[in-house]
Amino acid sequence: MLRLFVLLLLIANVAFYGWRHGWMGDSLPAGDDRQRDPGRLEQQVHPERVEILGGRSPVATSPVVMPMAPASSPTATAAASTGPSTATAAPACLEAGPFNSSELQRLQGLWSAVLPAGSWVAQTVDVPGLWLVYMGPYPDPDLLQRKEQELRRIRNLSFEEVRSPASLSNGFSLGRYNSEAQANAALESMKLRGVRTARVVNLRPPLMLNVVRAESVAAGDQPRLRALALPPGKGFVPCQAP
Repeated sequence: MLRLFVLLLLIANVAFYGWRHGWMGDSLPAGDDRQRDPGRLEQQVHPERVEILGGRSPVATSPVVMPMAPASSPTATAAASTGPSTATAAPACLEAGPFNSSELQRLQGLWSAVLPAGSWVAQTVDVPGLWLVYMGPYPDPDLLQRKEQELRRIRNLSFEEVRSPASLSNGFSLGRYNSEAQANAALESMKLRGVRTARVVNLRPPLMLNVVRAESVAAGDQPRLRALALPPGKGFVPCQAP
C-alpha cells in the first residue's frame, strides 16, 4: 500500500508540473495564462499604431469664460446717487420752558428770529406750590442725631434729612405737599403719633409760568431752535401730549 501511495503521489506531481508548463495543450490552459488571453493578441490589427498617452486626458477642455455684466458708467452711477429723495423730514411740534414773565419777555426774541410770526404761542401753566412738614434746623450735630433716633422709634414714619435750601439744612422733612391745607392736615396727624416740634414751612409758592409751543416746526428750523441759548433745562424739546 505504501508503494502504491508513493506512485500515485509521483504521478500527481508530474501531472501538475506538466499543467503548469502548458504540456496539456489548448484543452486545459496552463496556470500562467489565467491572467492572459493569447487569442486576443493574435486578433489585433496593426498593434504598432497603438499610442499610450500616459495619463493625459484624451479630450482637451477649454476654459469656461463667464459673461461679465456691463459696467455702469460713472455718469449713470452719479445720476443714481444724486436722484431725488423720496423721504422728506416732516414738521414737528416743539416746546420750551417753563418761563416766568420776565424770562418770557427777555428771551422771546431768540425764537422769534427762527420761527415765522404767528407760528408759536405762549401757554400759561399753573405750577403748584410746595410745603413741608419740617423739624429743625439743628445746628448741633449731636442734637440732629438724637432727633433722628427719636423719629426712627416712631413706627412707619417716613422722613428725610433736608440739605437745601441753606435756611432749612440740618433739619428733617416729614412729608412734601402741594397745598398748605394738605400739609397742615398731615401735621395734625403726626402730632397724634408723638411728633411735637414739627411745623409747616413753604418751600415754593404757587407760580404762573409760560410754556412756548410751536405746533409745526419745519425740519430745517428744528436744529436751530434746539441750539438757542436758553436757560438750562428749558430748551426746545418735543411737545408733550396735551
